[in-house]
Amino acid sequence: MESKTTATSPFSEQTTVESTEEPLTDSDRAAEKAVLRRVDWHILPLITLIYMLAFLDRANIGNGRLYGLEKDLGLRGNQFQTAVAVFFATYVACEVPSTIFLKKLRPARFISGIAVLWGVIATFTGLVQNYEGLLACRLLLGLAEGPLFPCLIVYLTFFYTRKELAVRFGYVVLGGALSGAVSGLLAYAIGYMDGRHGLRAWRWLLLIEGPPSVGLGVFGWFFLADSPETAWYLSPSQRKTLILRSTRDEREASTPSARILHRSDVLAAFKDWKIWAFSVLNFLADIQIFSYAYFLPTIIKAINPAWSTVYVQALTIPCFIWAAITFFAIAYASDKLQHRAIFGILACLVSIIGHVMLIAGHNVAVQYTGCFFIASGIYVVSGIAVVWMPTNLPRYGKRSTAVGMQLMIGTSAGIAAPYLYPTGDTPRYVMGHAVTIGLLGLCAMINGLLWWSMVKTNRKRAAGKEDWKISDLTDGEIDELGDKSPRFVYAT
Repeated sequence: MESKTTATSPFSEQTTVESTEEPLTDSDRAAEKAVLRRVDWHILPLITLIYMLAFLDRANIGNGRLYGLEKDLGLRGNQFQTAVAVFFATYVACEVPSTIFLKKLRPARFISGIAVLWGVIATFTGLVQNYEGLLACRLLLGLAEGPLFPCLIVYLTFFYTRKELAVRFGYVVLGGALSGAVSGLLAYAIGYMDGRHGLRAWRWLLLIEGPPSVGLGVFGWFFLADSPETAWYLSPSQRKTLILRSTRDEREASTPSARILHRSDVLAAFKDWKIWAFSVLNFLADIQIFSYAYFLPTIIKAINPAWSTVYVQALTIPCFIWAAITFFAIAYASDKLQHRAIFGILACLVSIIGHVMLIAGHNVAVQYTGCFFIASGIYVVSGIAVVWMPTNLPRYGKRSTAVGMQLMIGTSAGIAAPYLYPTGDTPRYVMGHAVTIGLLGLCAMINGLLWWSMVKTNRKRAAGKEDWKISDLTDGEIDELGDKSPRFVYAT
């Protein structure tokens, strides 16, 4: 058994833990499971709620549209679509810088602080009086919410091994899916408040949905921990166990140097073609996510124009609940089987069937069922890719930069997505569905390309064909290579 010094959080220098290659005993496994359960209870419910409220505050403009937002603010032409799209101009600009410097920003405090900020902005959006005011609030909301998603992904990698990330990331996705269901439920209820105290229903919607983010942000400021080393809810021995799990999981990059930010790692992320491929994959997949989130009420209304606005809001709820259920099931299977690409490809095909049903369906049942087919894959295509990439990047600097790149490029899809479903295309919205079908086809192809490349590399390394790269290196120098090490095995 050897003693190995591992890097800690940026708030303490180093901690010394025992690293061993010996098999774990039953008592060791039981201790790890107990620590993991404790970490789960202190992280997952809170980040699920935080992301749910973030998605709720950004997407409720779609529900507000059905309650007269466009008419009250005098919006004309594509001004509503522009108001939706400008959110992403500031949103994407924050993603890479926030992930690179997350450790220096105190992760728990930073995540909680921006929740308070966007909650205030979302609330005041309910008081705007014109198009210009709406644009200003949407730009500020994007600035506040932009860092959240990538920072949550990086934050999870501090506490969990790469074999556990898909299910844990599923809780973040669950927050997004639940926001759709909650948004529809709240919109259904708040619709009956139209005209109360002289305010239209869409204003009540925004005014009511903003303050919970403020309250949750204040709570998270005191409840979340920045890293395993500062987890106040764990005993010293439990913190040591958590650090050992991480060291064992990332044995190819278990040196102190690999766990801190280096300029060379940041540059390496920009030079890796696979990271760019993952980023493009997320861009294509996110166009479907954003268009579905913003325009599902509009699409369902077009299926049967006789349905009331309140009834349409209620019909959106089962779709988002189904999306959450399917993602969780697939995330569990993906972690259990340790396969990523195949699930991404299958999700693309299922969503494509849904879009075809909406274009070609000739009755209400077929078209509404198509919404469920789309929901089955909507979060899986993007979600699997978001989990897959960082698990193959053991060095912190490269991983955090790559996550920022992937999500910055991916969420920039929100700028284009609102224009795929113009009002004039009702009721079939053929252009939006056809374009999305093509993009999902490309997603499936990129998934296949990444799988093929990683499997090919794994086979070469298993056969010893890359051992020449480390023939003159010490074990410590090999550890520094991260995913470039011949000893590293890609998750596929």
